[in-house]
Amino acid sequence: MSSRGGFEVYFWNSFREMLSDTDFTKKKVVHSPYSRQGNKILSGSIKQAQNAINEFTFVIPMQNDLYQKLTPFQSIIQVVNLYDEEVEFEGRVLSVSNKMTSTGFVQEVVCEDFLSFLHDSTQHYQKLKNTGAEAYLREILNQHNAQVENYKQIHLGTVTVKSLTDKPWRYLGYESTWDTIRDRIISNIGGYLTLRREKSGFYLDWTSSVGTNQESPIQLGRNIKSASREISFDGIATQIMPIGADEKNSQNRSSDNKEEQGPDVTRKQIDISSVNGGKIWLEDAELVAKFGVIRKPVIWTEIDNPQVLKNRGLQYLKNQRIALAKWTVSAVERYLIDSRYAKFKIGNTHPILNAPLSGIERLQIIEKKIDILNPQSVDLVIGSKSQSLSAYQLQSQEAVESIERVKANQDIESKREKLLALTSDLERLRNEHKSENTERIKALEAEIIKIRNELGGS
Repeated sequence: MSSRGGFEVYFWNSFREMLSDTDFTKKKVVHSPYSRQGNKILSGSIKQAQNAINEFTFVIPMQNDLYQKLTPFQSIIQVVNLYDEEVEFEGRVLSVSNKMTSTGFVQEVVCEDFLSFLHDSTQHYQKLKNTGAEAYLREILNQHNAQVENYKQIHLGTVTVKSLTDKPWRYLGYESTWDTIRDRIISNIGGYLTLRREKSGFYLDWTSSVGTNQESPIQLGRNIKSASREISFDGIATQIMPIGADEKNSQNRSSDNKEEQGPDVTRKQIDISSVNGGKIWLEDAELVAKFGVIRKPVIWTEIDNPQVLKNRGLQYLKNQRIALAKWTVSAVERYLIDSRYAKFKIGNTHPILNAPLSGIERLQIIEKKIDILNPQSVDLVIGSKSQSLSAYQLQSQEAVESIERVKANQDIESKREKLLALTSDLERLRNEHKSENTERIKALEAEIIKIRNELGGS
């Protein structure tokens, strides 16, 4: 580990040049924090995020040797943390824009990491037999690899995600490969994506968990400069209306009935009324008592049995998480100066201690923004953790109790400070030995006794 902090930014003309540069003779320095004569950038920000394409944006002055030499979709940029030699970003230049400022001409350069190669291909319509989540993602990547250059190919790596769906078929549409993975894999099935670059190429891991549990806290007064906490109830349903497949034998269904062929026609679908006492909805009574009636449909088009549909609805209500807790934190990277603190990394979890805003939470870092000219300062988004009603209520109660403890501690501290001041005044008046101070001394003595009693005689 280096004793020096900061970040260096490197450049290659192309990905092929980067791969062939085994002795680093082709690597050019875009920014070095310690070289007085070397190239510098005016600003630089890395945005790392979970299940997203990481970004690096920087501003390069006209005095930099590489001004006007960066080519979108060809030039490769790498950012290395000099403190621990970790590569914080590497990817291709996405766009370059020229600007004039009060200090002269500059270029703003926007880069995306190599996961952005998935933007360069599209999928096509397929109806695939459901043989598992791993086979589904592999087929998507196979379609990508068949369309792009060898260096852009991404192969399936480690897969630990299991899909619980009982759908007999899976589908692909006409979206880009990245949009397909984002919408059909991450949003529908879940898990975490991690891109690895090996000597043999790129590998995309799809895992059910990511990161490690760190014990070093994110705490006000230690490494939090400012923080806000948001609880979102978007998507909450206190009642659900389970809807299944189209009714196969509904009355007046005819292939030559023109009224049933229009784009605004709605087919009658199976509901649970026949197995639920005539009611087409299910409810969570505890949630209704807390939030009132909020009814939403939940559709399972592959289910054609009302009892199975009801069972699926009950399971949905049981597993529903009503709230998402998310922190936005401006923090200090204390690992740079204190070995007791762990480096903030995407996917890792930390205990969040900020009593006035909540009780103690352990949440995951899902986004990190690094100012490479100020390596000690980072902005974090921490969460988003789904919570049950009981967890939400417990945490809310903890937050109230935490605030009360903070207020109590502040009140005690205030009284102790007042006690010291009164005691000092009393000693001063006694030392003056003036008769006119007698009444004031008695009043101070009475007030001191009262405060000491309130503090428990201390």
